[in-house]
Amino acid sequence: MMDAGFRIGEASTMKWSDIDFNNNVIYLFRSKVSNEDFIPMTNRLYNTLLNRKNNSEGDYVFPGRFGGHKTIRNNRSLEAAFRRAGVDNVSSHNARKTFVTRLLARGAAITDIQHLLGHASVKTTEKSYAAFVKNERFKQTVNLLDDPVKPKLKIVN
Repeated sequence: MMDAGFRIGEASTMKWSDIDFNNNVIYLFRSKVSNEDFIPMTNRLYNTLLNRKNNSEGDYVFPGRFGGHKTIRNNRSLEAAFRRAGVDNVSSHNARKTFVTRLLARGAAITDIQHLLGHASVKTTEKSYAAFVKNERFKQTVNLLDDPVKPKLKIVN
C-alpha cells in the first residue's frame, strides 16, 4: 500500500491474474467508485510481489486462512503486523496517506494522484490532502530564499 495507494479492500481481493509483471502494472476493480483501473508498480513493489508469487500458491495475493481471499473486516491483522515491526498507531489508511504525501513531496501533480487513488473527483484528493499541499508549497516558497541570487547581466558593447 505504501507504493500503490490501494484501499485495504482493493489489496485484500487482489488476484495474481490482476498483476501484469511484463508491463509492471496492477489491474484492479475499485468497488468504492465502481470502475476498473490500473496502477503502475514501483520497482520495490514489483520485486516484493514477484517474490511473494514465487513463494505462494493459489489465486489470491493475500489468501485467507481457509481459502479465498483475506477478509478484512477491520485492520487487526495489518495493525498486528505493524506492531511486530515495532510501529504503533498505524492503519492501512496511514499507508495510503504516506503514499500520497511521498508523491506530493516529490512534486507529483494532484490530478495524477487523484487517478492513482481512484478518487472520482480531484476535489476529494485536494480536500483530503490540502494541509500537506499547503505546507509543501509554503516550504518550497521559503526555500527560494536559500537559492543564491545570480544577477543576469547583459554585456553591452
